[in-house]
Amino acid sequence: MAEFISVYGVWLVAAFIALESVGIPLPAEAALIAAAFFAARTHDIDIWFLISAGIIAAVLGEIAGFWIGRRFGHRLLMRYGARLGFTEERIRIGQWLFVRYGGRFVFVARFLPFLRNIAAVLAGTNSMGQHSFYFASATAAVAWIICYGFGAYSFGEAFANLASPVAILLGLAAALIISASPVLFLRYETRLLANRAAMSRV
Repeated sequence: MAEFISVYGVWLVAAFIALESVGIPLPAEAALIAAAFFAARTHDIDIWFLISAGIIAAVLGEIAGFWIGRRFGHRLLMRYGARLGFTEERIRIGQWLFVRYGGRFVFVARFLPFLRNIAAVLAGTNSMGQHSFYFASATAAVAWIICYGFGAYSFGEAFANLASPVAILLGLAAALIISASPVLFLRYETRLLANRAAMSRV
């Protein structure tokens, strides 16, 4: 992945992030981490340019996803979602979390697999307030890009400069977050679906 990023650069990473935010399941997270790690190791990629491009791409992608949801909504997810890995159960979990938590769900979904891809579309489908969505998605995009981008960058620097304990700690923290998020979501996916079903019966 690092060699691939070195050839195609920041713009490919930004495209992955934007398309993933719209709803297409691309490895945007892996591309961002690889690019940031590569930037620390070789300095062929400017980390600030990568962070800026990533934030802009995430925000624009989520805005596009929001308006796709407004226009096509539930029908689009149910008809084509399974082909992209969005099973009916995962869509129901996302809908339940969105209705229950609103803007907080939009923010947290940015850090979770599967939900990150459909959060913007669900927000549009459920007619979330435009300004509320923009604020929640933009703050989430900034936090996600900075956390993963600088975390991977620090991890790369730790390998280049093992004498820096701060860089090592930041890198280990980033690796822990990256590895834990998908595991936690998959572990509680069934429980979330059960909670959603119980709440719908109340």
